Amino acid sequence: MNKWKNRAACEAAARLLPFYREYPYRGPVSFFKVDPRGAYSPAEPFFYNRVPKAANSTITATLRSYSTYRRAFSRDDNPKDHFLRPSYLGSRNFRRLRDEAFKFTVVRDPYSRTLSAFQSKILRHRPQEKAFRAWFKSDATPSFLDFCHYLDDGHLWADAHWAPQSDIMLLPVETFDFIGRFENLNADLGHIVRTIFGDQIDFRIETSNISKPTNAQEKVPEFYGPAETKIVTRLFERDFQTFGYARR
Repeated sequence: MNKWKNRAACEAAARLLPFYREYPYRGPVSFFKVDPRGAYSPAEPFFYNRVPKAANSTITATLRSYSTYRRAFSRDDNPKDHFLRPSYLGSRNFRRLRDEAFKFTVVRDPYSRTLSAFQSKILRHRPQEKAFRAWFKSDATPSFLDFCHYLDDGHLWADAHWAPQSDIMLLPVETFDFIGRFENLNADLGHIVRTIFGDQIDFRIETSNISKPTNAQEKVPEFYGPAETKIVTRLFERDFQTFGYARR
């Protein structure tokens, strides 16, 4: 999307929508790609800032399995469609989100998240590959270093699946009640579920068939040499600072 169109959308949202009047989005990722990353349930209530490539399909499916809320006209086969985006909220729901809801997100080490995005969106021939191929100008199988150069050549914010996590936060980081980690998913998701639905809940993780795991975390030593490490460390510097992940 053209930068001026995105700027116009962000400015309109900040004028017209209760959530964005309080928390205007001014980041570099398209407003229309960021807004769906918010999942609000007025029933419990909770607000989840979904981070792509940080188990967000599994987390959303788990939340849906416990929550009594279903958005009107939502698709039964897609848990991500069952909750409210920030742009859907009127004044009353926004005030409940701000004042009452348990607000959380789950983030991931930038090294494994970036590798996972490459494996799932480029190597598995998802729609994101089209723009990459136009840049790559070859039908050959790209290397992870090729993808790192693609990000470094102005495409870092082209898609939320690999954009820095700090740039797709819909709330100021300090307003979250809890920031979990992908690397500690079982314990952190258990804490999230029990906080929202009660300590006596029979916690279980609901697996999702929307996206297949890439096991990128175990593959980081295989794919990261000095060049890849240098690029990703530089591009995701704010993520390392904001979420406390160690630089390689």
